[in-house]
Amino acid sequence: MTKIKWNNKVKLILSDVDETVADVYVKATDKMITELTSVLEDNIILFFITGQGLRGIQWRITDNIPKPLCKYILFGHCSGAEVWGHDQNGDLLKTPFYSIYENTLTKFQKKSWRDLVKKIIKEFSLKIYPTMPIPQFIENYGSDPLNIMYEDRGPQITLEVVNGYNLSQGEIMGMHKKIPETHSNYDLRIPINERANYLFEKYNIPITSRLAGIFAIDFAVKGVSKTTAVKHVLNDKNILKNFGLNRDIINNSKYIEVWGDKFSALRGGTDRHMSEAVAKEVRSIDFRIEDPAEFPPGHNIVLWDGDKHLHEGLLEYLKSRSA
Repeated sequence: MTKIKWNNKVKLILSDVDETVADVYVKATDKMITELTSVLEDNIILFFITGQGLRGIQWRITDNIPKPLCKYILFGHCSGAEVWGHDQNGDLLKTPFYSIYENTLTKFQKKSWRDLVKKIIKEFSLKIYPTMPIPQFIENYGSDPLNIMYEDRGPQITLEVVNGYNLSQGEIMGMHKKIPETHSNYDLRIPINERANYLFEKYNIPITSRLAGIFAIDFAVKGVSKTTAVKHVLNDKNILKNFGLNRDIINNSKYIEVWGDKFSALRGGTDRHMSEAVAKEVRSIDFRIEDPAEFPPGHNIVLWDGDKHLHEGLLEYLKSRSA
């Protein structure tokens, strides 16, 4: 029996996607879709905030949910660079509620950014492949640390360094780039991250490179994070009204809940940015086994105490609603 119980007062759920709702580059399971549908039927708003692109969230989650219920769903994709919603029929709105990407980068900067990413890929001798489920990638392309997945999501470019985030001393000896030891770990992403930020700064491109998830690097609009998306929605009376909410939701910590799987401030955990956007009393449930000492101090981040973890842990939690 778990100590963490369903919050019957919740009105708005802020949720990560990868490994929280579904495995990486895999559709949410039928059981997960069933449980999320049940949540939406209770008029609870689901706000998915993720490094994934818009289409990635749709085919993995919302395309499989009854269309009329999509009116209760918000997307903060590409780490919050844009926020989208649906109309009362469940159709995606024609324009986002905001787009920091379109309002920040010029056409020249968008091209220069992509040219610099190509330069980084060449400098580090990276071999790029399209995104796919991790087991399929390893089966197809092996365990070479320089084999990565690449995806241009528009407002964000993501590199998935599947085999290079936890290297052995033997593996780093064979590389022409120096891999520093970071938190007792050898991570190829660290020098890539540092080089990318140097180049973006040098050429005045308002993009920042940051670690994401377990093995990703996100090249995202500077100053944008999951905090950006959450704060924008909570401070926009028209968006709240559109979803049957009002500003009172901010003043009662029971009305909001956060779901994620990477809250560590030391290991690139971006889900903590959702927690940082709301009152510290708001409960954030971490469905990964992490060290609470690495969480941002003062926030109500709790480790899921069920038998399973990640998206299977969330499913376990959702099923507890009817227990």
